Amino acid sequence: MKTILTTLALSFSFSLYAGPGSNHSHGHSHDHGHSHSHSEKKMKPVSKEEAGLIGKQHVHRLIKNGKIDESWSKSLIGTTEQKTFGKQQEWVVTFDNEKGKKGKKLYVFLTLSGKFIAANFTGK
Repeated sequence: MKTILTTLALSFSFSLYAGPGSNHSHGHSHDHGHSHSHSEKKMKPVSKEEAGLIGKQHVHRLIKNGKIDESWSKSLIGTTEQKTFGKQQEWVVTFDNEKGKKGKKLYVFLTLSGKFIAANFTGK
């Protein structure tokens, strides 16, 4: 349990310092192909449960940064599943919120090791 909490805290901390690079925008697109670093492939994958918790942390970060409205703080995890985009597998964590102003379903994209890629309301 201590290892999981440490991993989650570190993942969240690193994501806070991530710049507004192309992999961190809300316009998440797999059409242009984004690459995962070589070191990413060596990192241990997170479990489905960990991916959901990390996704929830990013929902709170997006609220704090004014990217999504406050009603998302009460959103529930809809699904957590691995999907393949191009040649890369990613975690896609969905959150449902009937009170969402921009959308009712938020998609959070993570690398298999739990690193934030993007979030949007389209799932693309």
